[in-house]
Amino acid sequence: MMRPKILLIALVISLAINLAMLGFAVARMIFEPTSLANAIHISPRWAYHLPDERRKELRPLLREQFKRARAQRLLLREKHKAVQRALAAEEFSEKSLNQALEELRSALQTSQSQSHADFSGFVTQLTATERKDLAKELLRRSRPRDHSPPRHGQPDR
Repeated sequence: MMRPKILLIALVISLAINLAMLGFAVARMIFEPTSLANAIHISPRWAYHLPDERRKELRPLLREQFKRARAQRLLLREKHKAVQRALAAEEFSEKSLNQALEELRSALQTSQSQSHADFSGFVTQLTATERKDLAKELLRRSRPRDHSPPRHGQPDR
C-alpha cells in the first residue's frame, strides 16, 4: 500500500516540475523578443559605429539590405547542399559535381556583388565624418565579431 502512494507522489512532483518548465519556456517565448524582432540586430557590423538615432534613420535601408542578404544565404545553402549531394551520390559523377560547383561559384559571385552594392549604398547615406569613422572602425583589429547588440562607449570584450 505504501509503494503506490510513493509512486503517486513522485508522479505528481514530476508533473509539477514539467508544468513549471513548460510555463517558463512559454513565458520566455511570449515576453522576450526574438533577435530578428529587434531592428538594431539586423544592422550589419559596418553600422555598429553609428549612434542609435542615426541607425534608426537608416533602418529602412538596412531592413531592405537584410532581406536581400537573407535570400542570398538561403540560395547559398541550397547550392552547398547540391554540392554535398553530388559528393555523397551512390554513383559519383564528376560532371554532376562540377555542375554543382559551378552553380555554387555563380551564386557566391552574385552574393558578393550584392553585398558590395549594399555596402556602397549604405556608405552613400553617411556623412563625411561617419564615413571616416567607419574607415577607422573597419581597420580596428579588435572589432567584435559576435552578433550581440552594439556597445557604444564600452570597451571591447
